[in-house]
Amino acid sequence: MFTRRSPDSQLLTDARRRIGRMTPEAAREYSITVWAYGMRIAETPSPHIEDDLGEWDMCLAVLQAVHERLNPRT
Repeated sequence: MFTRRSPDSQLLTDARRRIGRMTPEAAREYSITVWAYGMRIAETPSPHIEDDLGEWDMCLAVLQAVHERLNPRT
C-alpha cells in the first residue's frame, strides 16, 4: 500500500519547539488530542489524499516530539 517517509525535518523541528515549551502533563494531553485528530482523518478521508497525508505527517511529527519529551534518552 502506501509507504511514507519520516516526517519532514521542518515539521519535526517545529513540533519539538512547540512541545518543548509545554509541561510534561500538557504535552501528554496534547498528544491525545493530536492522536484523536489523526483518527478523525482516518475515519473521514478527504477526496484529496495528499491533504490527508500532509495532516498525517504533522500528527506523526507531533507524536514523535511528545515521545522524545516524555522519554528523554539518558
